[in-house]
Amino acid sequence: MELITINRAELRKYLMELSAVTGEYEILKKFTPEFKENGEPYSMYERHFSVYHALYMLKRESGSSGLYLHIDPLKIRLIRLPGPGFCGHYCEDKGDFCMNETDDLFCETHTGDIDPVIPSFDPMAQFYLDPENIAFGESEILHDIMKGFRIYFLKKREIDEALILFNLEKPARKSISRRYRELAGRFHPDRYSGSEDKMKEINRAYTLLKAVFVV
Repeated sequence: MELITINRAELRKYLMELSAVTGEYEILKKFTPEFKENGEPYSMYERHFSVYHALYMLKRESGSSGLYLHIDPLKIRLIRLPGPGFCGHYCEDKGDFCMNETDDLFCETHTGDIDPVIPSFDPMAQFYLDPENIAFGESEILHDIMKGFRIYFLKKREIDEALILFNLEKPARKSISRRYRELAGRFHPDRYSGSEDKMKEINRAYTLLKAVFVV
């Protein structure tokens, strides 16, 4: 498996010149070659991973430039962040910010959509930003990783709450298991400081985190 180098300055320019969302397939066609220098074809996974690696690298760089990069297989958009006085809620369906006038970060319509207490962790970014993960190829573990992504987007809030309970900022299989043993040792009902309800909460969180973070 070979990571394709994508010029992020050219990718940024291309995305900024678009007036609407684009999709992974369009970027893949424009920025990844079909064949390696030795004439061997790149696999679809190599091209896919290389595009997403470049997109997440660009996303990480965009904030300091006043830009927001929304990444979805069918709805990729690089757009300038709204200035003060305008709602900063990104509307995925229309590929633009709400832009209602407001004295806060979000207008009254979208304030309830944001919980400032719960941090959001993006496992897809963690996966694609590590170039060594291209080695997973079409392996069985990649299937488990992708399944974990789907669970994350379906139960995002629950997972964020589980991460807070486990006090993990960069979760991985080993750190989740280690933290579970620490919490179980503290809250197991057989312990003096134990709690059956707390232990049930810990077990639910552990089951969910293991399903999402498989490496």
